[in-house]
Amino acid sequence: MRCLLLACVLLCNAALADEILIVGNNYSIPKIYAEGHQPQGMLVDILRYVDAAMPGHRLTLHLYPWARAYRMAERGRAGIIGLSWTTERQQLFDYSEPLFYDEVVVVVRHGDSLVFERIEDLEGRRIGLGAGGSFGDEFEQARRQGVFQVDEDNGPVSRLKKLLANRIDVALINPGTAGLRRAIALDPELSRRAAEFQVLAQPLKRDANYLGFHKRLEMVGFLAEFNQHIRRGYANGDIPRLLARYQLP
Repeated sequence: MRCLLLACVLLCNAALADEILIVGNNYSIPKIYAEGHQPQGMLVDILRYVDAAMPGHRLTLHLYPWARAYRMAERGRAGIIGLSWTTERQQLFDYSEPLFYDEVVVVVRHGDSLVFERIEDLEGRRIGLGAGGSFGDEFEQARRQGVFQVDEDNGPVSRLKKLLANRIDVALINPGTAGLRRAIALDPELSRRAAEFQVLAQPLKRDANYLGFHKRLEMVGFLAEFNQHIRRGYANGDIPRLLARYQLP
């Protein structure tokens, strides 16, 4: 009887929890991706960790191609995880504290003479990145000024194939070389030709990833509570231990 009563209490609490819909990218391995329709990856583990610590809320995560997920968040239909910061986006979204710092590496064909130290070094190059992706104000300003051309795609596998086919000059890959290794491992052609890729020593940036909500959703109070658990999880080592199993460089 006690077990039955406890189960009823737990079910009632779950039913009373405030459901919060969050969307994210379905193809950014190993950061966040869908596997058998189930969300997986580093950001997913962080979100589950915080969800378990917030019984008054039920965080429901759905993954889509990034451009679709971003449109949903932009229209105030859901929060979005994995959001980078830009001045333009700050006008739309309330941001959490950083969940994870994502190193964006610059990948070229082996033997390319490109020396990358600053954004201007990409002048005249064709840059491949995910559809709807953005890497901060400096990148966006250079894009608007036509410093380089941007070629958007549906994921790192197609991006790397375009690089091999000389359809782009640079592939931006994240998170770090772990993201590159996972993308190569997913495709037989890329695996056979892995030696043809070269990661430049200087990454494009170390990009903070956030949870964001459209300002009209008025989620500032929720984010304040959410941030407490993020800070605690990093301070006590729980979140670093979750991330360590992904063996990022």
